[in-house]
Amino acid sequence: MLRFVEVPQKDPLEPPFPAGKKIPLDWSERLSIDLIRQHTKTDDVAGVSDEMLKVYRQAAVEAAEMYTGALLTNQKTVTEAIQGPNRPKPGKLTYRHKLQYPVADGLVHLYGSQNINGNHAIRVPPNTRTIQVPIWTGFIDLSNCCDPCATHHLNADMMAAYKAGYRCPDDVPMGVVLGMLQYVAWILEHPGDILLTVRNKEDNSTKGLMGSNNIALASGALETWRQYDPEAF
Repeated sequence: MLRFVEVPQKDPLEPPFPAGKKIPLDWSERLSIDLIRQHTKTDDVAGVSDEMLKVYRQAAVEAAEMYTGALLTNQKTVTEAIQGPNRPKPGKLTYRHKLQYPVADGLVHLYGSQNINGNHAIRVPPNTRTIQVPIWTGFIDLSNCCDPCATHHLNADMMAAYKAGYRCPDDVPMGVVLGMLQYVAWILEHPGDILLTVRNKEDNSTKGLMGSNNIALASGALETWRQYDPEAF
């Protein structure tokens, strides 16, 4: 006998999944200890333990995340506002929005729209950051023209929820991984107990040492990572 169960209507203002949930990325294969030892020429150096290299690897991944702005340590669920501009472009039924992070699985869930049909999921290529948002409300400006505080936006109050970051470390560009190896190599050569900068010499025109003890800058990793940050200047 068939039994029908009443499913409660979901609040359109609530995200489809809890925000902030994190899934750690495992770098043990993409940035393995063997690969680090080959790059740093420490295959037969007994004084460099695997435990210490794991610490350096984690530090390098975190540094790359901060300098590139990409999520490299984990994948997490994010919600952000994606309401549009004041008016659409002529002949356009969508507007472009740049998300805070790349989309991991290719699904962006739209919710919070005043039009219930606007609350749905759209598919984009994985690791995409710029999406085209369909316009569901706001074609006609109904705001009070006499109210200086009145505002009008396409898809007012619309939100997007998605899994941010890379699906796995294998999707991370190789140049970002190379920067991590450069970062680790510098730490191995300069543990920090002696002041040693990029230039590390004196001449007739200067007194003292010149350069930087910034690991990302001194190792060259910063310049490698900057290629993958489109907003870097």
